Amino acid sequence: MKIKLLGLLLGTMFITNFASAGLLIDPYFGSGATTLEYEIGNLDDDDKDSATVFGSRLGASFALFSVGVDYQVFSGDDKLTTTSAFVGVDLPILLRFWGEYVFSSTLDSEDFDDAGIDLTLKDGYSLGVGFTGLPLVSLNLELQTINFDMEVASTEGDLTIAATVFTVSFPIDL
Repeated sequence: MKIKLLGLLLGTMFITNFASAGLLIDPYFGSGATTLEYEIGNLDDDDKDSATVFGSRLGASFALFSVGVDYQVFSGDDKLTTTSAFVGVDLPILLRFWGEYVFSSTLDSEDFDDAGIDLTLKDGYSLGVGFTGLPLVSLNLELQTINFDMEVASTEGDLTIAATVFTVSFPIDL
């Protein structure tokens, strides 16, 4: 009898927590500063750029936690598009934190296209913090690093993109 009561109690708690899950929609826009560092053969260079950034996070929220997918576009001299998986936590003290793992990214660059350079995503990571003290708005700061393997005419190299991004988002938790 006690085991059945305990099972019923645990089942009710699980269903209640599952029922409190919500849909998170978090569109954002802002600006970012990027640094491209590449080394291929005996050629290496650094290139700094600023870009307009827009995108959206879509996922599920459970109490203070959220998980989902982030789609982001950097539009400057070059166009960088990333798709990431994110995990976040919203603290009750007007802050939220998240981390991302980039699983898809493309860089459209006339300089690289003209040189015949092929890029393959190696890995990418991002850490962010948001201030949620304003009604319906979050002010966000995000640090990102994305690494590519480069290849041109059987010569291999590396490309690293480091970005600092400031965005304004409008998180909706349904």
